[in-house]
Amino acid sequence: NIVSAIILIVIMVAIGYNLPLMGIAISLDYDTWMIILGVYILVASVAPVWILLQPRDYLSSYLLYGMIILAIIGIVGASIMGAATDLQIPAFTGFVASNAAFDASTGQQLVDEAGKTITNKAAASGFLFPALFITIACGAISGFHSLVASGTTSKQLDKEGQAQPIGYGGMLIECVLAVISLCAVGFVWSKYAAGGYASPTAVFADGLSQMLACIPGLADVQGLAYALLILAVSAFCLTSLDTATRLARYMFQELWTPVDKKPEELTGVHKFMANPYVATIITVVIGIILGMTGYSIIWPLFGAANQLLAALALLAVCAWLGNAGRNNKMFFVPMAFMLLATLTSLAITFYQKVTTIMTSGIALAPVLQAILAVLLFVLAIVLAVKGVKTIVATAKKQKASSAE
Repeated sequence: NIVSAIILIVIMVAIGYNLPLMGIAISLDYDTWMIILGVYILVASVAPVWILLQPRDYLSSYLLYGMIILAIIGIVGASIMGAATDLQIPAFTGFVASNAAFDASTGQQLVDEAGKTITNKAAASGFLFPALFITIACGAISGFHSLVASGTTSKQLDKEGQAQPIGYGGMLIECVLAVISLCAVGFVWSKYAAGGYASPTAVFADGLSQMLACIPGLADVQGLAYALLILAVSAFCLTSLDTATRLARYMFQELWTPVDKKPEELTGVHKFMANPYVATIITVVIGIILGMTGYSIIWPLFGAANQLLAALALLAVCAWLGNAGRNNKMFFVPMAFMLLATLTSLAITFYQKVTTIMTSGIALAPVLQAILAVLLFVLAIVLAVKGVKTIVATAKKQKASSAE
């Protein structure tokens, strides 16, 4: 029963919020949480979709809708009360962005007592192109989402026609969320620009909770609203963990499954490594090790890698539609643009890391990032060339057939 499930969610949230207020708190260190999450995603990623993933995501959507409703109430309320009528965010700050903190009124960079530049940890630095499209495009096109659509979403559809409203509707909701996020940043711009936040999530929750507190009668709900907004964001981060693990397991199994064989025909090492449980355990262990030893070493490449995968997904669908004799011309421009943007990003990353190595010496992070950037760049070129050849060959074959 959906109503009962929602009521239970509300009760659990209320209990969790009030326990610390009553002096009861559960505090675990980082490594312990990593192990707990590892056990969770190990179970969740091998369980059938209908047992956990589908109902959990469905119920989590109510947290999302609740968060959006709270945000809209806060934005409208703060605007009516005159507290959000002057959101001072610079329209353009230059072609090259910096993550250094600065005074929002004077534009001067802030430094500490030792004269060192203060870093705005919630901000990002880089060139306007391609960083703008690598960042924003994730809301409209994403390689990870293409894997989700093929690996899990497709299994929850009754018919193909349901894909369009779900995909397009999801994009519209994310657009609304993007505008809400912009309002949140604008409301706390001075603190944000001065480096007063440790993460984008904190900026989002603090900005919206402050807006809600501007409404008469809601001045005391800022703490509760902040906690609920953080919870909603965290819930969706959690849903991504086991979904990503499930998809990684699929791909790991495919690596050990020859093209000309079915899974049930595998023997020896191939059969062992392609086993769902073995593949899942290996995937989870690698993820937990990265989480405990420093995922930040490879995290800077996530944006480019994700958008590159999106470009290759467009390439694959374009080739498939062409081979099926259907119109695929609508893919040409976005596919080419995404390839250009992501390859440019990888080239810039490689140049920056090599420069760092030459000036500061050899270190693990820049060396590994430079190597991965080259590998991604080369693999993308190889796949792009093969894909374009397939598209061109198919088009020529169809043109010849129609001429006959």
